[in-house]
Amino acid sequence: MSDIFKDVSDFESRLGLPSGFYEGLIKEDDWSFVIKISALFEAASTHLLSVRFRAPEVESELAFLEQANPRNGKIVLLEKMDAIYKDQANFLTKLAGLRNQLAHKIENVNFNFPDYISNLDKHQLKSFVAWAGHGVIDETEFKGKKVTRHDLVTNNPKMSIWVTAAEVLACMNLDIQGMEVKMKMEAFGWYQSITS
Repeated sequence: MSDIFKDVSDFESRLGLPSGFYEGLIKEDDWSFVIKISALFEAASTHLLSVRFRAPEVESELAFLEQANPRNGKIVLLEKMDAIYKDQANFLTKLAGLRNQLAHKIENVNFNFPDYISNLDKHQLKSFVAWAGHGVIDETEFKGKKVTRHDLVTNNPKMSIWVTAAEVLACMNLDIQGMEVKMKMEAFGWYQSITS
């Protein structure tokens, strides 16, 4: 798990965020957590796209693409470019949807996960556990007890999203590192000779 957080820390640096930004998100109130972690993914998606397009000069323009537009948003582009997996794309899309629910009505500033979860029907709760707990294994030990993913996610939704988000951010960072290696190899003409 510590390797994941090293990659998250590296991504923080790439984005110009203060050290420990991600770690501090878990301490935020639930509304601020969702808004800030969503903003982090918007920036991370923009940066990854600029690297994938090999066009850092258009990063500020890419920032204006919608994150979760189902036809041409950042998430769709990243998935089509194989920069993120389908489950990761689903996580980012659902997170962006939750963020939109909270950001567009100021009265949602008092949002909290326990109330949110208590208002979900059986189908919605199953969907929430699937996306919010994507990074959580089916059964684990938590605070000295064996717990299922369902119980862990429903009783600790913010932590589950935080862990899942770390996994997605780490994968995005690794994709960037892979692209950087590929570009260096191409610059030296090695790529063609070892991949053909």
